[in-house]
This record gives sequence, structure tokens and C-alpha cells, in this order.
Amino acid sequence: MTGSISNHELCILNTECGRFSDAAIKEIEKLGDVTHVEADRSYLLENVVNYEIMLIALHNTIDREILERATNLKYIVTPTTGHNHIDCDFAKEKGIQIISLRGETEFLETIRATADLAWGLLLSLIRHIPSAHQDVLNAQWDRNKYYGNELKAKVLGVIGYGRLGKMVAQYGRAFGMFILAYDQHKFSNKENTEFVGLDELLSRSDVISLHLPLNKHTNQMLDQNLFQKMKEGMVFINTARGEIVDEGALIEALKSGKVASAATDVLADEVSLDQDWLKNNKLVNYARSNKNLIITPHIGGVTYESVEQANIFIIHKLGHYIRNEKIL
Repeated sequence: MTGSISNHELCILNTECGRFSDAAIKEIEKLGDVTHVEADRSYLLENVVNYEIMLIALHNTIDREILERATNLKYIVTPTTGHNHIDCDFAKEKGIQIISLRGETEFLETIRATADLAWGLLLSLIRHIPSAHQDVLNAQWDRNKYYGNELKAKVLGVIGYGRLGKMVAQYGRAFGMFILAYDQHKFSNKENTEFVGLDELLSRSDVISLHLPLNKHTNQMLDQNLFQKMKEGMVFINTARGEIVDEGALIEALKSGKVASAATDVLADEVSLDQDWLKNNKLVNYARSNKNLIITPHIGGVTYESVEQANIFIIHKLGHYIRNEKIL
């Protein structure tokens, strides 16, 4: 869209109002006539036609069926870096712009929530925290069941050395780990990080943390072949996107001991429209009867601080777009 929207009051749909503070809501309402609702798919299908701007997060999948009914929609606004919950190609075809956090490097450098979670998941795995807690609730107090491992002198492999990968590497250094990194871009070695090829990282790392964006090159990238190249008994963490990992291959690696334990904050089919997708997910079914896999419901960016910062930033960015003062 190249021209500015006319001066009438814009109709804005805020589909996940529960995540917005009073301060953020006041900022949205400066931009137009806002409907605040916790919208499900049926609501969107029936009502999206009435709006020019739609604010979403990750609760709904905005697919072709919804977009076909969005005949007045000009902007989809999402305080996320990933777009896999939106049919971006069809949105572009319809002239709908997507306003997101993608590419907002300076702002994103201030958001550490997902890196924090990745490290929390790692500590939970190597010290058996969830199982130990559950045993206490079950009236058991046996510390000898829960020998864990330390991180000092272990090798941390970071796949994707962008914003989050660098943050996780910082945590690794603080714990006395040696850092390997794989990234398509070349970086200087000022941070005491050794950049290596992917195969070398897989074979040398005691812990691997995944921080790649989802695209046509990374979809199903971590397949059976790459899991076989990993060091025996390593620990695997995924806070990126579920689609990057072949979930069946991960399960086989967990069963064989190639991967001693794993944690994921994301699943490959979390944007599915099938109401039973979670019940039928392979990793979820495996985790029900195995303690070496932790799954969390895509909570990486969900802290009070990060959500508030992202919401205010994306609302202000929308305001700039409306006024034709694009900031990219």
C-alpha cells in the first residue's frame, strides 16, 4: 500500500485484548475506533469484513479463508518476529500489509525473554527439576534419584547466531561453557566464540540451542541425518520454530539415547486448525510417558516486561504507517 488511509476514523480489531495493558489500550485507541475482544476463528470469519486493521498475536491462524472475507483489511499487526501464523503470500496478493517486529534489530536487542526461557529449559533438563518437584508432591524425598550434570567446561553449540543466539551464548560463557556457533553469516570472533560448520557443531556439542528463523531453507532442517551426526548423549533445546525440526527424528534420537534429553517451546503443528492437533502430536504423546522431554506452550516471549514493550512498540509502528511515516 503506497497511499495513506483516508481521514475517517479507522476500524481496528484487537483480537487478543487480554495481553494489552491499560496503557497499551489507550495507545491503540488514539488510532481509531477499536473493538477489543478475545476473538476465536468463528468470530474472525464473521466479523473481519468490518475492519481495516487487525491486531493479532499467536492465538489464531490467519489463513486464506479468513483473508478472503477481509475485504476492507489494510493492515495485519502482530508483535512477533515470525509470520508462520499468517498466509503472507495471500495477504500480499490482497494488498494487505503485515506490520511486525521482524527486522527491528535495535528494539529486539532489548528483549531477552526467549533466551531466558531457553536457559531455564536447559537447567530444568540437566538438573531434573520438573521430575524432582513432582516426586516431592507425591510425598517422595529422595535426592539420590536426581544426580544431574554441571555445565562448566561443556560445549554449547548455537545454531543461528543472531540476536537470541548471541544472548544464549552469553549465558553459556557465564556458566563456564565453551561456545561453538553455526550461522550463514560471518562474524568476527570478538566474543570468544568459535564459528564452525554445521556438521562439526553437531559432533562436538554437549548442548545445542536452536535459534534459526523458519523459511524454505530451514523447514525440516533438523532431520534424521543431522540428529545422527550429533554427539552421543547430548541435550537439545528448541525455542525457535517447531517446523525446523523433524519431530519423528527427534523422538527416535531420544529413544536411542543419541539425544539424552530435549526441551521445546514450539511444535510443528501449533498453527493447525485441527482442534485435536495437540492430542495427536507425536512429541506430546512421547512426553506423556517419558521424562527426558519437556514441552512448553510457546511461552518464550511471554513475560510481562517483554509483552508490554512489544505491544507499545508495535502500536507506535502502526501509527507511523498510518501517517505514512514508515519505520523499517
